[in-house]
Amino acid sequence: MLSWSGERFKVVTTDGILLTKAGTMTGGTTGGMEAKSNKWDDKKVEGLKKKKQELESKLETLPSHREMHLKESEMYGKISGLDKKRKYAEIDEKNVKEKLASLEKEKKNIVEEVGRIESENRKRDAIIKKRAGEIKMLEKRINEIVDRIYGDFSKSVGVENIRVYEEKQLSVAKEMVEKRVALSNQISKLKCQLEYEKRQDMESQVLQLKSSLTALNEELEKVKGREIHVNQEKEKISLEINKLKEEMQELKSKLDEYEKGTQEWNKKISSTTTNLTKVNRQINVKETQIENLESRKRDVVEKCDLEQISLPTISDPMETESSTHIPVYDFSQLDRSLQKDMRPTEREKQEADFKHKMDALISDIERTNPNLKALDQYEALREKERLMTEAFEAARKEEKEIADKFNAVKDQRYSKFMTAFNHISSNINKIYKQLTKSNTHQMGGTAYLNLENEDDPYLHGMKYTVMPPTKRFRDMEQLSGGEKTVAALALLFAIHSFKPSPFFILDEVDAALDNLNVAKVAQFIQSKSCQGARTDQDDDGSFGFQSIVISLKDSFYDKAEALVGVYRDSERSCSRTLTFDLTKYREN
Repeated sequence: MLSWSGERFKVVTTDGILLTKAGTMTGGTTGGMEAKSNKWDDKKVEGLKKKKQELESKLETLPSHREMHLKESEMYGKISGLDKKRKYAEIDEKNVKEKLASLEKEKKNIVEEVGRIESENRKRDAIIKKRAGEIKMLEKRINEIVDRIYGDFSKSVGVENIRVYEEKQLSVAKEMVEKRVALSNQISKLKCQLEYEKRQDMESQVLQLKSSLTALNEELEKVKGREIHVNQEKEKISLEINKLKEEMQELKSKLDEYEKGTQEWNKKISSTTTNLTKVNRQINVKETQIENLESRKRDVVEKCDLEQISLPTISDPMETESSTHIPVYDFSQLDRSLQKDMRPTEREKQEADFKHKMDALISDIERTNPNLKALDQYEALREKERLMTEAFEAARKEEKEIADKFNAVKDQRYSKFMTAFNHISSNINKIYKQLTKSNTHQMGGTAYLNLENEDDPYLHGMKYTVMPPTKRFRDMEQLSGGEKTVAALALLFAIHSFKPSPFFILDEVDAALDNLNVAKVAQFIQSKSCQGARTDQDDDGSFGFQSIVISLKDSFYDKAEALVGVYRDSERSCSRTLTFDLTKYREN
């Protein structure tokens, strides 16, 4: 600023503006304090204050940190309970599937047996029809033989066949016997009448009666002669008939044997069909009982889990160390009121029903006169109890056999899994050291596998831990992509060493590896895939393998024995391949 004397000064105004000696002006504000005071509106300020009060009131209504912590712990408890419930559901689902598979297999066997029996029945029916036809033919043949033997006799007598003659002779003999009886009766009557007339002195009547008696005697003599002649013919015919009867008896004996065989086959067929029906009915009943019991057990366990009720359990004597832990609950510690609501087993129901019926019968006997049919009813009930006890014992024996088979398969599964796991866990550290060792780190890294539950590995998982060289322990998620790739390859080669496959196909496994790790992996695969490793056993006890590697890095595929290149043929619009043998260029 200029003064009257002409000298320049640095001046600062009330608005904050700075005037230098050179005349430049800096600083200051536009509008001054009034502009600052008018920057915030009163309504906005009031709105912000109300909003502040509302937020403070909401903050007061929120629960405390302790309550939030309690709610969080409660939610964690519910989550853990649901997780247990899910595991139980998975176990139940697995058991149900196994039972369904076994029942389907048993059903298939029964259907096959039914088909086989039906085919046998058809064969037997055909045999029966054939035997019936043979019997008819034999009867026809017997009749033809009899007709041929007595053909001349039948013609001389004037009948169609010997059977008609036999019927006529029997009727004639019967008439002769009847006439003889009638004449004997008449003679006896005449004798009585003669005696009566003698007493009456009636000579004329006596003479008449004597003459009639003489005539009757002559007729009787004639009848006797005819009877003798008929008896002689009858004896001849009887001899011939006896011979024919003997032949017929032999044929009938053969026929009886055939019929007995047919009846035996029919009995076997009916018994087999009855057994099949009983087995199918027992299977259906057992399936229904198992489903009902499993459903009720799941409902009770789920309700207890939701209400956080701990159920007392007892040790199962049939449970083995390697079997899946299925809790067996102890009902003796419950209150009496709860015990009344419990549903007994089928055997306990039967015993309770029988005891109740026996008490009722005893009380009835004491109140009333003895029932004479009580012994029969008791025997019937006793027989029924015996049948039900036999059925129960058979079902329990069958259940025990199935449980033994299931435990045997379970033990076999556990032993095979542990054999594979022990082999893999013992070889994975050696393979990982080979993949990670270098000139600066001769020992390489460390890798090992652990089971979360060694007693029952299928209910829990396993943990795979690796420590690369010069690295401390850390989780697998915190490793880099290349370190994870090397760890995965080590696990893959360890699994392959248990039961080697014919060859490997590796598709760009070196994508996340640097040049150093690519060289290590390529060197390892080359050591396992070369001609010597394919014929000789390695130091770790495993044999080498063939491998097909898909890679885009020359540091990987320059160690191969042969190259296969794929390119596009634009003229033919298709892909083609080129092969190149590198064994003749290999350095000794």
